[in-house]
This record gives sequence, C-alpha cells and structure tokens, in this order.
Amino acid sequence: MNGTALALIVTGALLHATWNLLAKKAAGGAPFVWLYGVVSLAAASPLVVIEFVNGTAPLGVSAWLAIAVSAAAHLVYSLTLQQGYRASDFSVVYPVARGTGPLFAVLGAIVLLGERPTLLGGLGIVLILLGIAFVADVLAGVRAHASKARAGILWGAMTGVSIAAYTVVDGWAVRTLAIAPIAYYAFGLLLRTLFLAPAALRRTSALREQWRSNGRLIVAVGILSPTAYLLVLYAMQSAPVSYVAPTRELSMLLGVLFGARVLRERLSASRIAGTMLLLAGVTCLAVAK
Repeated sequence: MNGTALALIVTGALLHATWNLLAKKAAGGAPFVWLYGVVSLAAASPLVVIEFVNGTAPLGVSAWLAIAVSAAAHLVYSLTLQQGYRASDFSVVYPVARGTGPLFAVLGAIVLLGERPTLLGGLGIVLILLGIAFVADVLAGVRAHASKARAGILWGAMTGVSIAAYTVVDGWAVRTLAIAPIAYYAFGLLLRTLFLAPAALRRTSALREQWRSNGRLIVAVGILSPTAYLLVLYAMQSAPVSYVAPTRELSMLLGVLFGARVLRERLSASRIAGTMLLLAGVTCLAVAK
C-alpha cells in the first residue's frame, strides 16, 4: 500500500470515529439518519457539479446497479448502527461493527474481486483482525451474559455485514468500473435519502424534534460522514480492497480511545493488547507490495 493511500485511510478513520461518537450522543434513530443524509447531500452537490463540468463520463447500467446496491447497504448500515447505539454501549457496538466488517469484506474481495493478498499483507490482515477481537473484548461480553452486551454484539455484527457489502461493491465501482468517487458517493447518498424519505416525512414532528435537540450534531455528522468515506473511496483507487478494508478499521482503535477519554470508559488490558496488534498489522499492510 502506498503512503498516499495510507494517509487517506488514517485521516478517514479519524473522521469516522469522530462522527460515530457524535451519532452515539444523538442516538436519534431514522429521523437523525435522514436529516444528516440531507445535510451530506447538500454538502456534496457542488462537488458533483464540478465533476460533471470537468467531463465525468456518463454512468452506465453497471454503474447505476453498483450505486443502488451500495445505497441500500449504506442505509441498512446507518439504521442498524443507530439501533445499536440506542440498545447498547458505544464501546461494544462500534468495535464489533468495525471488527466484523473487514472479516466479511476481505473474504468478499478475495472471492468476488479475485484479489490475492501477499504473505506480508495476509499477516497484516490476520494481526488486525486479532487486534479487533481483543479491543472489542467480545468474548468477555459473551461470558458476562449481559443482555445489553449481547444486544451490542448482535447489532454490531449486523452492521458489520452491511459494511462488508458496501465495501466490496464500492471497491468494484471505483476500481473496476472506474466511477468518479464523488459522483458515485453523491448519487448513492441521493438514493439513500429517497429510500428513507417516505418513512421520515411521515414523522415530521420527530424530524423537528431531532433538529431542535441535535441540530449541531446533525450538521457535524452530515459533513464528517461523507468526507471520511470519500477519502476511503479515493484510497481504493490505488490500493487493494483487501488492504483498505482492514486498515480503515483504525477508526475502531480511535473510537476506543475516544470512549475512554470522552465517555469515561475503562481501557482494559485486553484493549491495550489489541491496540498493539492493530499497530503491527497496519505496519505490515503499509509495507506490503
């Protein structure tokens, strides 16, 4: 993986962890998701205009299929994540979601996209996934038989499946189909907003309440979320999906640190060990050819 791609992914990870922390504070469900989607769409629209002025190629059937599938997967991701944040702790849902995502994404990239990680790249993937398991502390949550922890693991894993789905589709779209990342993301965002609009607009009172209560969070998430993912899409243009997917899960490490500092959650020995594994894995991916 080249240095530029790594820098894009790490920056995206920081922004991703930040907007998820803000989304956890809001925990506003579907109305919150729709409102920050509208903000994201408004922010991305000028960039799409610039793309087309610069001569972006027309989108074909395959491109629109990729956009529609990605939009559906992103919508499932947003809704299950919000449900998880309402049902359990940030320190459970976020690591499990980000941890199970690359597991399925790497398998999907290998099976569907024909990617074959090198030995060093494969070692990096294994180390990162082990680190994720330690940081998420999933086994401890299961042993405790706490209903809240189990709910977090369930919703986190469901979110991880949707992460894997859109990661593989997005990698195919920007690498194989060569769709401009900004146009691709913006059209997907438009479809997501339209998909959720009927349900959201039936509850105008909930929308107004969300805006009154979480207006600043909505704007912040609406800007940070697309920025974080656009950085990943650009990274996918020059780095294999099977490397990008695990490396971007550095956001999970940052999320654990944010949880300790902002939400006053305890940083256990298991999470410290997981941090070291994550760092070792990212180092392997950074130098893998």
